[in-house]
Amino acid sequence: MTSTKYINNSISLSVAVGLLALGTQKEVSALLVTPTLHSQQARRHRGESNSYQRAQTQLMVSQTTDEVTGSRLFEEQEQALTSSEIGTIAGEEETRGMPDLLADLQETIGKVDDDRIIYPELQTGEVPRLYSSLSYERTEEGKVVKAVHAEGSVMGAAALVAGTTIGAGVLALPTATAAAGFVPSTFALGIAWLYMTISGLLIAELTLNRIGSSGRPGLGLLELYENSLGKNVGRIGSAAYFFLHYAIMVAYVAQGGSNIAGYMESLGLGDLASSVPGFGQLAFAGTCGAILYAVNSATVEKINNTLVFGVVASFLAIVGIGSSTADFGALIDPAFQHPEEVVNCFPILFLSLVYQNVVPTVVSQLEGDRNKITTSVIAGTTVPFIMFLMFNGVVLGNALSTGVDLTSGVNPVSLLQSNGDGSVVGDLVSGFSMLAVITSMIGFTYGLLDAWTDVFNIPTEGKEFERWKAPLFGLVFVPPVALSVANPDIFYDALDYAGAFGVSTLFLLLPPFMVWQERYGKEKAPLATKPMVPFGKIPLASMYKAAGTLILEQGAEKLGVFEYLSQHLPSF
Repeated sequence: MTSTKYINNSISLSVAVGLLALGTQKEVSALLVTPTLHSQQARRHRGESNSYQRAQTQLMVSQTTDEVTGSRLFEEQEQALTSSEIGTIAGEEETRGMPDLLADLQETIGKVDDDRIIYPELQTGEVPRLYSSLSYERTEEGKVVKAVHAEGSVMGAAALVAGTTIGAGVLALPTATAAAGFVPSTFALGIAWLYMTISGLLIAELTLNRIGSSGRPGLGLLELYENSLGKNVGRIGSAAYFFLHYAIMVAYVAQGGSNIAGYMESLGLGDLASSVPGFGQLAFAGTCGAILYAVNSATVEKINNTLVFGVVASFLAIVGIGSSTADFGALIDPAFQHPEEVVNCFPILFLSLVYQNVVPTVVSQLEGDRNKITTSVIAGTTVPFIMFLMFNGVVLGNALSTGVDLTSGVNPVSLLQSNGDGSVVGDLVSGFSMLAVITSMIGFTYGLLDAWTDVFNIPTEGKEFERWKAPLFGLVFVPPVALSVANPDIFYDALDYAGAFGVSTLFLLLPPFMVWQERYGKEKAPLATKPMVPFGKIPLASMYKAAGTLILEQGAEKLGVFEYLSQHLPSF
């Protein structure tokens, strides 16, 4: 408003000066003409006065010319001054407006100030990691003990994430997506992968900030929930954590036991397996539990890396053989695409991409190096995502080639065994299933161990942990074995409920809420790291709103609300 008033005043002054100059010019013209007429008359009537009139006229012209020149100089200076001041004021307005606009935008999206960062060296790259892990080794003579930097590898951490992700959920994926069709379910799987990857990075951010504030590595998810939400509200996260992990462990033990029973039957030992109720489940859980109990974490990592390689090899073999008989034309045929069924796919889609329980372990292995953590999480989730797309396409393509109606509730995975050389494909599917279940079970075992150590305030290593190691392993394995033995067919139902309520609450609803409170809450607490997910509040709000919608929708469906409304309200 001030600049506009000033501009209007300047324009009025310029106009006034211009009118003055214009009037002066007219006066000059009149004066120049008038002396000429008088001089002619004077020459005719009074020639003696000619010299006097000429002198008088020259004097008037000279005075008027000086006035015009001065007016013009004043006008030019005024115009130059006005233009300069107008440009300066406009520049000041522009300079003053842009930062305000950017500041408002950053405030809306969300910003973490630099002065809240505890260790600025981590942000500048001067120090790459939050802390260093040491292991103590004796020399060959056994007399000297030396400290060695126990640096974790990005490949090993990514393999742990990938191995945890590739579990029994992939075997339920084609069944869950069959009704929706390949194209809609592919878009849905991409959304699920994006949300689950963001979720893992948010949990890593929470873990780093908690380590920075407490100075204690080796944290679990339960401690993160209690730290961010308080003990009372944190119990919701604890309940969701244990529900999800035990539901998935039940499904894994059930599937692993079924695979062992199938192997024994193929070897002619089916009567032995059937004579003992739950023999397969007991054998599978007992073998896995004994190995994880006996060996150290470094050995487990090597075993897991080897098994992940076997998972990838068997998967490629399945895709290679199964693709020869898949009907890829029908796979993308609009007649077999039903987007309205996509919502029902999300529980299994989210569940098939679960790995977040090992994120605190990854943070510890990589010593709080946020760049390595980000790389391992993204790489560890991207590989399973691509594998799931290929696996789902091959399985659904083979199912469509048989002419079976995929909306009838058929299990497409079983159809792979009838393609080409059925015995080879069947063995590959069984091998892939067993390896995938084992690699995923390793991650969930460590996740439950971390959770129970948080509950009982037991360290994750050392003499105190060794003292309570056996009871902790009993808490991890006994409940899922008991439930899987009681109901060997619980596999799909356990995964469906775990995805609808456990995954949505634990990994999609709570992490963005906790990060929001930590970043943008009123307390403005110190942080160890800046946000690991860009765009501030946007992905956080998107995640917990999507999770809340999924929980309500699936809860209403599983409680029979939609069926009740459709029966009593035909127009619903």
